Amino acid sequence: MAVSTWERTEIEQQLAIINGNKAPDLLIINATYLHSIYKKWMTGNIWILGDRIVYVGKEMPAITEGTEIMDAAGKKIVPGYIESHVHPFQLYNPWTFADYASRLGTTTFLSDNLALFMALDNETSFSILDELNELPFTFYWWVRFDSQTVLKNEAEIFTEASISEWLDRPEVLLGGELTSWPRLMGGDPKLFATVSAARRAGMKIEGHYPGASERTLARMKLLGTDGDHEAMTVEEVETRLLHGYAVTLRHSSIRPDLPHLLKSLVDQEVDVFDHLMMTTDGSTPSFYEDGVMDKCIRVALEAGVAPTAAYLMASYNVARYYDMTDLHGLIATGRYATLNFLEDKKNPAPIDVLSKGVWLKRNGKSTAPFMPVDYSKITPFAPVFDLTESDLLFNDPLGIEMVNDVITKPYEVTIDTSSNTLSNEHDESFLMLVDRNGK
Repeated sequence: MAVSTWERTEIEQQLAIINGNKAPDLLIINATYLHSIYKKWMTGNIWILGDRIVYVGKEMPAITEGTEIMDAAGKKIVPGYIESHVHPFQLYNPWTFADYASRLGTTTFLSDNLALFMALDNETSFSILDELNELPFTFYWWVRFDSQTVLKNEAEIFTEASISEWLDRPEVLLGGELTSWPRLMGGDPKLFATVSAARRAGMKIEGHYPGASERTLARMKLLGTDGDHEAMTVEEVETRLLHGYAVTLRHSSIRPDLPHLLKSLVDQEVDVFDHLMMTTDGSTPSFYEDGVMDKCIRVALEAGVAPTAAYLMASYNVARYYDMTDLHGLIATGRYATLNFLEDKKNPAPIDVLSKGVWLKRNGKSTAPFMPVDYSKITPFAPVFDLTESDLLFNDPLGIEMVNDVITKPYEVTIDTSSNTLSNEHDESFLMLVDRNGK
């Protein structure tokens, strides 16, 4: 559950506006906004003090002296978009990704902690989280129980004590993504203990089950999994919903599944959009050139999803699942003042973006970037090792064939690999991976 941050003195100031004794910082008049509970467009005025909405309705504040007044006539206002499953470490970092995505309306992030967890001690990681919390975006985090792939020293890194410290952080809302689920299904006591600790702390557990059978999904549900984002066919979406999973549909650089999944659901008239979320799943920078969550909403609209449902899949549905509608996903009294202003409900790219009461975009132009996070506390990555020509010999008769962007399989090498360069008449390439110790 997300935790609000307003102190008693701040709440007294907010109440003073309602009581007619103080002016709001920002007043949005003639607002046509999407109400996430009624699932329809409503009109009214929005009063804001600092980072919080203090009133939404037909009334006007008694005092407006010194108030910034914005006339939103002709625009549509929707809740700020939420990226529900992001790996913010692909040539970008959490700050740079948020600074870019927020100008496109994605202002709240549920982020993977793996890179921080494996590279830094918890004290340093938490100091970075504290700095990120000072920015006009909202960062929430997963806590990892396991690595993305098996490591020799995994037990030394993913200790119960270290994981427990992450579980105590208020901005950590879920555990996962659970990639070593066969260990859990096989009865691994340590993994079971950490997953159970996260559930006792009120967190959701996110699975990572590509191609999982119905029997596997049932087993993992019994073991504590709440959601999964790996459905690649509409049948896999329906099976996950059937067993009570929260389903996040993926549209990423290696799995652009969203268009055909949504089109299939629309064509089959499967009305489950209230129970779906969307994610770009930590894509490459080039994939984000034409948007982040606004891109997913656009795909949904093009697939025939109703506009109200499309916007809620990227806002309210996420907030409701993670029990944070008291702060996010709803344009109503008491929530964060995080709003996207659209020229048309059919175009999810906002022309104005307000995040926690701070303008990030006005009239189509981004405001100045914010102070970056201080990463000087992190030791620079400077590996020291030597490679010789003898290290670059390719004598193994086995290669790796990429069946598609995700799936690989071994194959037997039949070409001559003794030369320094390979012919361009085939699609085979040299591949060599070197770790930070030169191994």
